[in-house]
Amino acid sequence: MKVSVCGTTDRGKRRSQNEDDLAMVDLTAEKEFKSPIDADGLAVGERGILLAVCDGVGGRRAGEVASALALETLASEMESLTDGCPRQSVFKEAVERVNERVWQEAKTQERLSGMATTLTAAVICRGRAIIAHVGDSRAYHVRGESISQLTRDQSFVASMVASGAMTEEQAKLSPFRSTILQAIGFKPTIDVALDAVNLEKGDLLLLCTDGLSEKVRPEEMAEELRAKSLSTAVPELVALANARGGEDNITVEAARVVE
Repeated sequence: MKVSVCGTTDRGKRRSQNEDDLAMVDLTAEKEFKSPIDADGLAVGERGILLAVCDGVGGRRAGEVASALALETLASEMESLTDGCPRQSVFKEAVERVNERVWQEAKTQERLSGMATTLTAAVICRGRAIIAHVGDSRAYHVRGESISQLTRDQSFVASMVASGAMTEEQAKLSPFRSTILQAIGFKPTIDVALDAVNLEKGDLLLLCTDGLSEKVRPEEMAEELRAKSLSTAVPELVALANARGGEDNITVEAARVVE
């Protein structure tokens, strides 16, 4: 199996700093790729490839520290696993340890008190992607003409829509649309959401923060990714989000199954 991966993060047009972050790790070779990521035709080894995006929670102190620490800890936890593709339960435990690390670090330093971050991560291995999710950053799966959202936002408005108390249109206009119910570092324990999808040649996996999903419709994401190389499509998605306001940090990470 081979995949091409491209990813980048951008401060946006309104924020003074970038609290987003992203990571890619070849778990077999124990090699980490730094942003901006552009890997073409990368062979997926027996332990798989880890992708992840984080969004330091707005209004919290040291959001950029939380997102960087979460990705560093996740990479370390996943690299320490035994040989072979990680099981969902093992991936879940790794994310739980990430939460413990961020929570403990925030308690040891006053300047980091209250820091937190979203985390959406995927391990691609043996023709399959396992998704772990905390917060409202998203994972999408593109196959042919269709795109499906693999994650469900852990947010106030998403819970209201799910209960029928609010429509999708009302949720988009709600002043509480950025209020999330879970994040890495909020509490000493978290409920990690898990999902998985089988992958075929030509499939795309997209991870992004809400700086993209708030500005660009899923159908537009899919059209851009299908029509162009990832090294062209990913920066253009960031540019589109900025052209529509760019009020938030924007992070996009995409993988295409090429063989």
